[in-house]
Amino acid sequence: MDSSPRHNLLLWLRLALPLAATDADILRQAIDCTTEELTVFIALKDATGIGAESSSSGWSHMQRRIAELYAVAASHLHQQQSTSLTVDIVPLDFCAYMPEDMNPFKHDTTLLQSPDTVLPAWWPLEMHTRAPPQSTVGQSTKTPAPWKSFAHVAVGGTFDHLHVGHKILLTATALAATKRIVCGISADALLDNKRHKEYLESYRTRELNVLLFLRKIRKNIIVELVPIVDRYGPTITDPTIGALVVSQETLPGSDALNVRREELGMPPMHLLPIDLVAATGLTTDGGDLKISSTAIRAALAESR
Repeated sequence: MDSSPRHNLLLWLRLALPLAATDADILRQAIDCTTEELTVFIALKDATGIGAESSSSGWSHMQRRIAELYAVAASHLHQQQSTSLTVDIVPLDFCAYMPEDMNPFKHDTTLLQSPDTVLPAWWPLEMHTRAPPQSTVGQSTKTPAPWKSFAHVAVGGTFDHLHVGHKILLTATALAATKRIVCGISADALLDNKRHKEYLESYRTRELNVLLFLRKIRKNIIVELVPIVDRYGPTITDPTIGALVVSQETLPGSDALNVRREELGMPPMHLLPIDLVAATGLTTDGGDLKISSTAIRAALAESR
């Protein structure tokens, strides 16, 4: 395989839990023939099991699907010792793409499809590898999501060296919101005590990476990025925030945010927990692999 940069688009329309071995193999194959960026399109509303029982089960199934895909990708990238390739998972039926949004993918691109997939109507004709019938998937995002959604949803973090854990958190936030995402990003002044702080990305770099990722995940939503200078961030200044996406690790401390909101006369936020363990705490042939910003900075320090 040549070394020129190449994008790959991998389209899945129906996924089941657990992730089928054949689909996992397709993802690994796509990684192996990609040198720069792999974009995985999936249709969550059509996925087997999502929303079949309740909105809470739909939320759980959604994040597990995304986490499983990222886990397979992260594990394979680690085994291949690939540090330059990025993998992004885009929800086909939420992204609100138009044909012009596919322009960045038209050059140096290979399209891989799992069996029996159907391309959405907005998919450019010149990017078809065969002539499958077009579907209405992705044409409209007005169909209700099979999980509870909120007009304004917040999320917060450092988002240093954007990794799969961050991507799962941000994707879930984008899927929970119907109008606006409020993303708090730790200001540089809050990071003085971080390990290997000399390898921390600047606030502007972290802000840009978050913005670009969210814009890739979903086009039809407002993204508001706010520097966090204290433990509360925008959650105690914006009464319109209806929900907060948190990791299981930070869930216990999130109640304090609602306590403070109540003191200020604001309505409580719904807490939407995300389990990141499946995608950030992996077991590989070489042992346990912990994916975190700290681990990435430590690896950078060791390589210098």
